[in-house]
Amino acid sequence: MIDAAPPPTVQVAPPAPDAAAIATALSVARTPPDTTGSATVPAAQPDAHTPGWRQKLRNKGVDLTFAYQSESASAFTGGARDGSAYTQQLLASVAVDTGKAFGFKGGKFIFTVVERKGVDLTATRLGNLFEVQELYGGGQDVRPANITYEQEFNGGKTAIKIGMYNSGADFATLPSGCNFQNFAFCPRPTTLFYNSGFSGFPVPRWGLRVRQNITKGWSLSAAIFEVNPERAQSFHGWDLAPKFHSAVIPVELQWKGGIKPGQLPALFRIGGLIDTTNKPDVYADAKGNNYSLSGLAPATRQERWSAWVMGEKGVAHIGKGGGGVLSLFGTFTASDLHTARVPYFVSGGVVAKGFWTARPKDMAGIGVVYARINPRTTDRQLGLLEAGKATSVQTYEASGEIYYSAQFGPLTVRPNLQYINHVGGTNLYADAVVGGMTLKLVV
Repeated sequence: MIDAAPPPTVQVAPPAPDAAAIATALSVARTPPDTTGSATVPAAQPDAHTPGWRQKLRNKGVDLTFAYQSESASAFTGGARDGSAYTQQLLASVAVDTGKAFGFKGGKFIFTVVERKGVDLTATRLGNLFEVQELYGGGQDVRPANITYEQEFNGGKTAIKIGMYNSGADFATLPSGCNFQNFAFCPRPTTLFYNSGFSGFPVPRWGLRVRQNITKGWSLSAAIFEVNPERAQSFHGWDLAPKFHSAVIPVELQWKGGIKPGQLPALFRIGGLIDTTNKPDVYADAKGNNYSLSGLAPATRQERWSAWVMGEKGVAHIGKGGGGVLSLFGTFTASDLHTARVPYFVSGGVVAKGFWTARPKDMAGIGVVYARINPRTTDRQLGLLEAGKATSVQTYEASGEIYYSAQFGPLTVRPNLQYINHVGGTNLYADAVVGGMTLKLVV
């Protein structure tokens, strides 16, 4: 999916507390391609017994990743109408450890290209808020998704990244998110895309990020990214010139714990952003009246803001010998009431991995989401009704998903079932039931 307004691994220094390290610690199923916007692109594991050209490259600091992923979805009942849709992504990525490759320690360069195509069931059939295929969007074309250089200093305690990549790679992300197919979970709050210039994979923005480890487990990150909606459109992916007409500035404090063997892992993040883009008020004209009734243009608001708090915590060792982990996760976001499409968003759920001894890499999860349409938007729509004008009144949408992920070597097979209540935030359609399937192959 793309960030919308109104709907790969290179270890070069002692690890800093980023989302990729946490994903491993939380025993989330390994997902080599950067389909969710993680800061690094993991490569397939080398076979020590049959070293080939790729292993030789790794020994020189060059990791290659190639991946295919598809997401299919079928609406069994509810929504605007029944139907099915399929979307896919091809990914090629190279990551260079500059220490191994050039003797320049502490650096890593990543270049990732993707090709996406397919159909979005949400837009063509359902009419709900959050895509039931998170893989859809970001321009149905071939485009660069990550062109970055990151340099670590001070023994890895300080890191500076510069280049073109999505802001969600480093901010407001939980590792379990993209095991779900519904876009509301994957892997950062969708409302940040809807309410600001915050971007997700594979829609990059030119940006600069600084991360500083403060003390054991704690780090602080700050960044500035361009706001350029054109990059989300098809056939604009290779328009590489920066356009800093406005900017989004995120800041985040992160804590991670339990990364030692045998410990239950944890990740907590709290942060916020300011977007300097001017946007129309969702309710008022320049005089403060309902613009849908006054006939005047919506008032222009300067700057937008969003804030988030989220966490994921292993709560129990499970499976024979305690090799698996049961984890809980949760997220809350709030955004500017003057301009936000969805100012309040809550999600949570449970993820379990290693509960089946015969299949230690398999996992399962269940999650729920509640999203409140801006109450001021609701008021504007109610005003239209009171004036005798036909309109749909939006209030909230809630959804849930359950999945099972089976791992067969490099192939992941993940069926899921989704339920959507109050489709599109209105009473127009019956609640929807959607069956989905994710296939992922990494070589």
